[in-house]
Amino acid sequence: MTTSTLTHRLVARLRRVRWSGLVLWIVLLLLIVIPLVAFVLVAISPRLFRQGPSYFTLSNISAAFQGYTGQGILDSLWVSTLAGVFAVSFATTIAWIVQRTNIFGRRIWSGSMWLLLLVPTWMTTLGWIDVVQPGELGSALGVHTLFFYHMFFGASGIVFVNATASLPFCYFVISVGMRGLGSEFEDAARVHGASRLLTIRTVLPIIAPALLSAFAISFAETMSDFGVAFTLGSTSHFPIATYTLFNAIYAFPANFPVAAVIAAVLILSTVPPVFLQARVMRGRSYAVLSGRTKAVRRLQFSPLARIGVTAAVGIFMFFVIGLPLLGAITSSLTNSSSFITTSGIHWTFQSYRDVFNSLPSFTSLGQPLWTSSQLGIYVATGTLILAFVLAKRLASRTSGISQRIADVFLLGSIAIPGIVLGVGYIFFFDQRFITSHIVDLYETMPLLIMGLIASSVPSQARLLTGPVGQIQSSLNEAARVHGASKWRAFLTTSMPLLSRALVWAWLLTFTKTISELAIAQILYQPGHEPASVVIETYLGTIFASIGSAATVITLVEMIGVIALVLTIFRLATPKGWRRVGEAGVRS
Repeated sequence: MTTSTLTHRLVARLRRVRWSGLVLWIVLLLLIVIPLVAFVLVAISPRLFRQGPSYFTLSNISAAFQGYTGQGILDSLWVSTLAGVFAVSFATTIAWIVQRTNIFGRRIWSGSMWLLLLVPTWMTTLGWIDVVQPGELGSALGVHTLFFYHMFFGASGIVFVNATASLPFCYFVISVGMRGLGSEFEDAARVHGASRLLTIRTVLPIIAPALLSAFAISFAETMSDFGVAFTLGSTSHFPIATYTLFNAIYAFPANFPVAAVIAAVLILSTVPPVFLQARVMRGRSYAVLSGRTKAVRRLQFSPLARIGVTAAVGIFMFFVIGLPLLGAITSSLTNSSSFITTSGIHWTFQSYRDVFNSLPSFTSLGQPLWTSSQLGIYVATGTLILAFVLAKRLASRTSGISQRIADVFLLGSIAIPGIVLGVGYIFFFDQRFITSHIVDLYETMPLLIMGLIASSVPSQARLLTGPVGQIQSSLNEAARVHGASKWRAFLTTSMPLLSRALVWAWLLTFTKTISELAIAQILYQPGHEPASVVIETYLGTIFASIGSAATVITLVEMIGVIALVLTIFRLATPKGWRRVGEAGVRS
């Protein structure tokens, strides 16, 4: 065989390689897989990373499943399952009411979900403590809160807070699926004599990708949550895996091998939801958006029923978001350790004035908030691009082993706490070979951006999978047949249908980046602390009221960015883009 023949065959093979998929896997390996694998390897080979004497041992695995840490793993599994079921059930009900009925204030309830999404779990937990703790807001309102206080500091409180934290994720995923689902499916069921209950049972399976994605995200987010485990689990002596992992890392001396075992369990725990989703969706198509999709017709309640349903939704939303926010705001307006004192309640704005006037040994909020805003823009943009590419691969009907592996890794990385991902970045990118011969990223802003993107991409890819999976391929094919390029076909067919979901994904990533604490605390560049690090510093001292005030200011800044982006979206995009999925004319 001649040299020219070998060269020709090599070139032919290279042309058959899907370079986009190869580049995508390289990015995933650098951002997620390799840092996590480096940390997990500590469990069986601690000497490889100078964490023990053995190159291979299984003793750390048995140690992780015993006593306190073993109980924490079991508690996390059933708590995450229960929180996911509650979150999906309530989100489906609220999404149907908001999207498919004439309830009052639909935009208000969607905005309330955004507000609930903005508040980190540690803030929600502290807000509820300010409500139910004797001597705080509940007592000031004349409510005997001792019973609720004991109920909150336990498994019930942990499930409740995690379910409410997962509620907006589920709501956005399911509402996007319902918005793209026309009324013809419901009409067909009703024409054939189906009752309202049977009609709902007929339509819900059509949005199975959204429902399954919502449950998977809820399960993984609860497994990875650290705020609730730290604030409630430790105080109520109810062990959660993330808190036992935190104890292993911050013990003296640190027990990184056992922490690595817990991290591996958190990853593997997401395999059952992925397997369930794969079994349900195997060989089936859930694409419902096409050029013939009709706008939905909302159910018209009677005036009395409309008022009653609106009041019920309002009471529910005030209970899950209004009360904890009210508790946090009241704590920021008083400098006393308790809401009620012997001399009454004294309101003051001193904490808000102290936020931007740094106290000795503390940092003011101005520069950290600007740093967090910059990080939010970079991370949200990078995450949106990568998550959309991954969502297209995950929604593809030509399922292969590469797609299944990517699905497991992405969902598994959602269940990894930020503290684990941050430690994994240190273990990998601080290796002497990498810092000396490749690139030195330790304690730099690019490494923090990479870590934040890595923590955001998995959940955003899962959020976009439902909307992307609903778009029929015939739309793009029709545009290509009429001479459009790939880019023009995307802009004229898929982009209008996905524009709202893409804007939501960008805003979600932006807001979560600003409130992210674990990764920021581990990887931030010295002298450039993000806002979350500064807020946590205040909350852990006698100046907790200043930390509460800083949190409120940060939330206001995030809400302002959301309002600005949505206004630009409304003014800059064609009117038809905003009408996708809107209710049609009454009939």
